[in-house]
Amino acid sequence: MLTSEKPLDKRLDRELTGRYLGDPEALVRAEQEIQASGLIEHLETQAARFWSTVHGETRGHRYNTGRATGRDGYGEGLRLYAVLRKLQPALAVETGVCNGVSTAFLLLALAANGAGELHSVDLPEIAGEDYEPGTFWDGKGGAVVPAGEEPGWMVPADLRDRWHLVLGRSQDELPPLLDRLGTIGFFMHDSEHSESCMRFEFGGAWRALRDGGVLAADDVTANDAFARFAATQDRRPIEIGPKLALIVK
Repeated sequence: MLTSEKPLDKRLDRELTGRYLGDPEALVRAEQEIQASGLIEHLETQAARFWSTVHGETRGHRYNTGRATGRDGYGEGLRLYAVLRKLQPALAVETGVCNGVSTAFLLLALAANGAGELHSVDLPEIAGEDYEPGTFWDGKGGAVVPAGEEPGWMVPADLRDRWHLVLGRSQDELPPLLDRLGTIGFFMHDSEHSESCMRFEFGGAWRALRDGGVLAADDVTANDAFARFAATQDRRPIEIGPKLALIVK
């Protein structure tokens, strides 16, 4: 099982099914497809590699075992996968990649769709490297990329044909990316969770989204940027994780 029997997981599954997916069997099919793909076994192997190489602290923050590797469960990945299977986006955009767990689920969904590309923006922190003060947001947590690896290194090789990665701050790289792509079908924020950055990304992504497109965000509880944006657009968020939610344009 990719989701647990916890009441929260059951509620999230019901909410996503009732308010977006519609089909009561959509999550069951999505889980079967993910299990058959071998992605979970691949991610578990990569997570073991992560912890065999990453130790200690970085910039005074403990490495976050769950958020760094995705080892805190794959329910969010399952729900994201199901969303993209229904949405069938030709162009998807995400900010924040790190080790690539969520990225892998998005790419697997596009592969199952047989169409679509994912464009990602990431400013990675490599474990053990020194950075100039101000390189990262002061509120950044402990998620890091192991030394010798690149952002998204956990993504299986056979899913990378549909993936395009741009390195840099989303404040710098997202606007020209969206200008180049034009209309997109899906956007996910998982980069700098400052209020100003989240507002910046939501505004640009919403303008680029097609009608019926999906805007998702992680760490929506970090501040009220997502809640305020959703209210401004007269949308009620659909929760798909403890801190992950989406709205539909």
